[in-house]
Amino acid sequence: MSAGHGDLPKLEVFMKFDELSYWISRTRDLINKAETYSYAAYRESYRQLRLESRDAEIALLTALFDFDRAMKGATHADKQE
Repeated sequence: MSAGHGDLPKLEVFMKFDELSYWISRTRDLINKAETYSYAAYRESYRQLRLESRDAEIALLTALFDFDRAMKGATHADKQE
């Protein structure tokens, strides 16, 4: 393995996975307790959680693309050595 592999943004990917998991977990909790909310309150909370989840999903996809590019670059550098 070359030194380039140490530059891979793995930590960023793992953090983004955790963030997305957090928002999905919050959504699951909301659905689990849905009967304790009025429909309007439930709907507003769900809407906000979905917005946060979508933002986290986009951030994860961006991190995964960055990771993919870094892997391609590391592989290219390994072949040149």
